[in-house]
Amino acid sequence: MGFVWYLGLYCYLLGRIFLPLDVYIFVLIQCNSLFVFYYVSLDVFASGVWATFAGLRDPSLRELASRLESTVIASRATGTTDAYRRAFPRRSHFAVSDEIQAFPAKPEHVALYLQHVLDTTKSHSSVDSAIYGIQWAHNLADIPSPTNSPIVHAISRASKRIIGTRVTNKKEPISPDMIRKLVDISNLDNLLELRNVCIFLLAYSGFFRIEEVLHIKYGDISLHSGHVIINLEVSKTDQLRKGNQVVIAESSNDDTCPVKIFKRYLSHLESSPVDPSHYVFRALSKTRSGHTLVSINKPISYSSVRDYFKSTFKDIVPDIALFSTHSLRAGGASAAANAGVADRLFQRHGRWKSVSAKNGYVEDSLESRLLVSKNLGI
Repeated sequence: MGFVWYLGLYCYLLGRIFLPLDVYIFVLIQCNSLFVFYYVSLDVFASGVWATFAGLRDPSLRELASRLESTVIASRATGTTDAYRRAFPRRSHFAVSDEIQAFPAKPEHVALYLQHVLDTTKSHSSVDSAIYGIQWAHNLADIPSPTNSPIVHAISRASKRIIGTRVTNKKEPISPDMIRKLVDISNLDNLLELRNVCIFLLAYSGFFRIEEVLHIKYGDISLHSGHVIINLEVSKTDQLRKGNQVVIAESSNDDTCPVKIFKRYLSHLESSPVDPSHYVFRALSKTRSGHTLVSINKPISYSSVRDYFKSTFKDIVPDIALFSTHSLRAGGASAAANAGVADRLFQRHGRWKSVSAKNGYVEDSLESRLLVSKNLGI
């Protein structure tokens, strides 16, 4: 790990000394114990507040300023930062005319660039990505962003009217009947099938994304009489790493009860060494008597679970192309909504940050939709 730090520092210093300002260099940041290289324009770190830092004479202050760049980059999730990083350089490549100021940018120049993006990509999302990238770069330098200009907002709105918004191709939700069929056709005495059914049931009942289920560790589980509490250490909706607890109750139907099937799966693993840091859903190796858990502490890959989902549900759903692993989260959410679960509890269970995000997962049943016209008092 020390070698990686030295390599990143070497590349960074080399860029500072020898490369012109419009060349992109490596900036090393640490995120989730992984070291990631980001290309960031030196124009950004030579402008605004960074120009002030460059004039510092106190060595201790200069040292703090040298570490500040990676800190501010880490203020956003790595995926978000990467998207902004890719969007910003495209504008720099556009600014080849002497009449265009690349950075800091002027609103009129940004407007011309956005028209160029609209003409060449025919995509309103590309226009918005360009706006976000430009805004991000100016915010890094603590410079007022030209994207706050009314003309930029007008172009963003116009692009959606001119191009139109694409209809989102959302996957169909898994229904309770499909879950019952899943259990009926599965051999739960087979550890491989038991593990897969357990993953699918947890995703359905806990409104989990599959990646969240796969990263559950023994230390995240708290078994209780009548329910289980699962702590999510890593979640897409928990960027600040506050942690989320998901509570799942036992159901009256023993065959499809997610808690009882989870406990059954855990009981099969009692012969294997158990540590709080071990992943619960790991790969299985085939033996003469069946399957056994591998000793390597690594979760199953998403691609493997996706393949298991397709092969298992292809004979259950009408068209497997219309379903994905995300159908489990959407299915559980739709079932709860149609059963009349209170919105506040419903949203908390799914860890949605907004009502609109929650509603995007729900497919109202015909019975629920008919309730509107049945309760009009006529």
